Amino acid sequence: MTFNSYFKILLFSTTALLSMLSYANDDEDDLKDKILGSAGKIKIKQERCNSNNAECDFVLYDAKNKKQTLLKQWNKTAVVYQFTPNLMGFMIGATGTDHNLMVVNDQNQQKNFGSFLAINQNKTCIVTYESNVKNMPDSLVFYSVPDFRVRQVINQKVPQFNQFSYPMDQGFEDDGSYAFSYIAKFDGEMDMQSVVIQNPCQSNYRIIMN
Repeated sequence: MTFNSYFKILLFSTTALLSMLSYANDDEDDLKDKILGSAGKIKIKQERCNSNNAECDFVLYDAKNKKQTLLKQWNKTAVVYQFTPNLMGFMIGATGTDHNLMVVNDQNQQKNFGSFLAINQNKTCIVTYESNVKNMPDSLVFYSVPDFRVRQVINQKVPQFNQFSYPMDQGFEDDGSYAFSYIAKFDGEMDMQSVVIQNPCQSNYRIIMN
């Protein structure tokens, strides 16, 4: 073997080893604990992830660093929304099941919004589907953020929605409007009723039914 051949083999081996070490370090960085959001001194962290971050613990730490495990080795949807420096939301869910949004403030006061459906791009409006509410039929409820005031309720008590049922194909559009559809009867036949609500979490909202 010539010196040049030996040198080329050594150079190739060194480069390959450095690449492997760099990849391992990147992978190790991916698995480090991460702070996902905070409300004052309250923090939600992602911890103890397995390889490729496929499963992780999600833990809330209060102002005194006391630990509250929210989820253990969770491998489904988990998202933290940073609403303000003193307010965050933790949304979890899985395909085919209801999603839940837990809102946490800087005093570690927590409120859950079950059947969470959607949030707009600016994080100023959320939509939930609420069942079994006293004296109220199943409802689509719109909350403004960060005050979480009810801005609009849609259910069968609203005259134009007297056939309202669970929304399908729902979500926020790029322009901030909220669109959904539901099954209704027209001239004796079942069909889809399409609805678009402009400015859904504002007092000047507008409902368009197609």
